Amino acid sequence: MATIQIECPTLGANLVAEKDTTSSLALFRGIPYASVTKRWTQSRVRDSLPAVFDATKFGPKCPKPQSSHSSMITVALKNPDVGEDEFACLNLNIAAPLEAVSEKNAGRKLLPVMVWVHGGAFRHGSNSVTKYDPQVFSLDARKAGNPIILVQINYRLNVFGFAASSDLATEFASRTAKQSLPENTPDYFSNFGLVDQHNAFQWVQNHIQDFGGDPSNVTAFGVSAGSGSLHMHILSGQPLFDRAILMSGTAPMMGPLPAQYIEPSWIKLCKNSGVLDQTSEVRLENLRSLPAEHLMQHCDPHASFIPIADDKLLPKSWRLGDAHPETRCKDIIIGDTHVEGIIFDGLIRPLQNVIHDKIKAAFKTSADAEMFCKIFSLGSAKMQEHVEFREAMRYLLSVLMFHFPNLRIAETYPGKAYLYHFEEPSPYEGKSNGLPVHGQCAVYIYGTEREVWPETSQEISLNMARLWIDFANGKEPWGRFSTTEKFMRFGPGAESGEKTLADDDSRDYTYASWLRDHFEEAKRLFFSLLG
Repeated sequence: MATIQIECPTLGANLVAEKDTTSSLALFRGIPYASVTKRWTQSRVRDSLPAVFDATKFGPKCPKPQSSHSSMITVALKNPDVGEDEFACLNLNIAAPLEAVSEKNAGRKLLPVMVWVHGGAFRHGSNSVTKYDPQVFSLDARKAGNPIILVQINYRLNVFGFAASSDLATEFASRTAKQSLPENTPDYFSNFGLVDQHNAFQWVQNHIQDFGGDPSNVTAFGVSAGSGSLHMHILSGQPLFDRAILMSGTAPMMGPLPAQYIEPSWIKLCKNSGVLDQTSEVRLENLRSLPAEHLMQHCDPHASFIPIADDKLLPKSWRLGDAHPETRCKDIIIGDTHVEGIIFDGLIRPLQNVIHDKIKAAFKTSADAEMFCKIFSLGSAKMQEHVEFREAMRYLLSVLMFHFPNLRIAETYPGKAYLYHFEEPSPYEGKSNGLPVHGQCAVYIYGTEREVWPETSQEISLNMARLWIDFANGKEPWGRFSTTEKFMRFGPGAESGEKTLADDDSRDYTYASWLRDHFEEAKRLFFSLLG
């Protein structure tokens, strides 16, 4: 491996990176951006490193549940074996053009920064996943004449990053009563993974100029839970980025949720770990003493540890259609794929005999329940063939969790909002084959396996990457949705281009006007379906 060493004055260190001559990139890996030494406490930004730091190897990822995460898009390339550590997982990778880190002079032009936040349902994922390797995307930027600094972050996940409970809230109240923190020093009892992310963005503000990046020109982008996280940073009023690209994930359907929603998962963990009958203080002490592997073994693999509305970092009462706060993040790209709901296939079969009861319970009147069933083709769910019911549920879940929220946010965002729909069929084998599925747009942005795709998919991938890069360089990617009522459609095939909802022949929007008045009831139904 060829290497390059650069001086990072703000970190007080020299960093050794891989020198990739094929893509003309310096690849920095496993840089610690924050530190935390105690489970279920917030991390703090790390602003120094050893005098010489080896940044040629990936850092650890956060421990994950025992159940395997089934991705809709499985690339042929194998992920590196990086190990797991709930504390040392707070690391990031940087891909920078060689000339950006070689030209150390006061007059050099700092490059736009793009910060990637991975998805994985707040349970899985890391910054070392092969399908998101930075080389192809960074090379696309260089070829377009718009080079970037690309940052990819890790953060704490599942029970380590998003545990919330009355135990932690009680401990927090006791702690804050006993200590006096310096002014403007935040303190939290939940949402630790989001605090990690915020600290990663703060690290970028403090140090990215050492790598040739402009801290005043930062675009955040993410997929699924990563996208939802970015939307929550905007809702917090404290996003440390200028633009955001939200791919298949927003509030309120990915949270924040009331804290009591997560309490049952916490109680189950306590019961499985044999500490349920102890006092709150002793229970926390014992849970913190257990190895991470023990928590993963005794934690429900489907536990709902996700961001909560704590009224400190995240607002308690934000609803779809409510105003967004005025923040540093002025512009967003927001979008989704056609068949997002496929990620819930494992939940669908048991619902066929109970769906009508759940719908009746969620809606205020029988007329509203009947209209909902009509809109989503669920009039005779018990009598439908399973495949027909599955298709109806995929559509329903796609609309409720992704399509409709994205439409509303694009309509109401206080800055410039650019909407896209992804319609290109997946070229991969398996149940995603031939369908535009959840997460596919992110795989197309990175283009790691672009050369083996059909020609039209290659063209869409390259076009998307260039538009994302243009956006990070402050350019308008296409017409603003709230003023032009146009969005960008990617695929199928050669049918990409700007469309209006009225002339879009790929989707049915008859649900939109009705859901505006009934979304809170539909949201209640959605979470009842998830159990």
